[in-house]
Amino acid sequence: MVNVFIDHLAHFCLKFGHITFILPLVIVCMIFHKRDIYAKAACFLLWVMIFNTLLKHLFKVPLLPHLGVGYAFPSGHMHAASAFYGYILYKTDNKFVKIVLAMLLCCLGFSLIYCHFHDLTDVLGAVGFTVAELLIYHVISINFGDKVVGIISIASAVAVMFALSVIHRVEFHVWLAFYALLGMETVLTVTQEKRLNSLKKKFLALILSIITIASVYYIFKILAFDKFYLSEIRFALIPLIIIGSIQFSERVKV
Repeated sequence: MVNVFIDHLAHFCLKFGHITFILPLVIVCMIFHKRDIYAKAACFLLWVMIFNTLLKHLFKVPLLPHLGVGYAFPSGHMHAASAFYGYILYKTDNKFVKIVLAMLLCCLGFSLIYCHFHDLTDVLGAVGFTVAELLIYHVISINFGDKVVGIISIASAVAVMFALSVIHRVEFHVWLAFYALLGMETVLTVTQEKRLNSLKKKFLALILSIITIASVYYIFKILAFDKFYLSEIRFALIPLIIIGSIQFSERVKV
């Protein structure tokens, strides 16, 4: 009975480290809470998705045998989750939120090991890289500002993708992350944060975002691009859709 409970708990915790959970979370939080902190956390996660791929091909530590072909170190799920939740933990002043996020990351790391997706070295390696990246971000942000951070993130992402094209190939999730990063950094650079002052307008912005994003997905499905650098352009549009929906909802009388 205890093992069954731990199994369910571990698989539940793993959902918090998956992009299919984090992306909707970012959309909702950008609309209902603080746009900038979640957008920047998303940028950090997206950059890590690109950089982690290069790290895997540099270290070449094979996955556990039952997982098939691929590389394990550092854990991509742990690296991405540590980047996203770790950035929010670093930025928030709410001690309760800090504790919850720290516990969540601990549970996620435990779950990856418990479910035999990674070993302790893979998980700790991901956390170690995240801490180093946050320190670098802190130094650059304090001394040069977030606009310089944005420029560096895009430039370094392009450099990493070039390196990947030389030593391996640029996989679809890397193109996805790059286009989404480009869209998010564009939004942060050219627009100012605006908070909707009514719950109705927030829900309107959320509904508009969902409908428009679904429409974009449908259009790209019809176009059926066979190259990742074309098919994943849709992810560059998502941040623009969110901001457009917020700005439209602000002007509507509801």
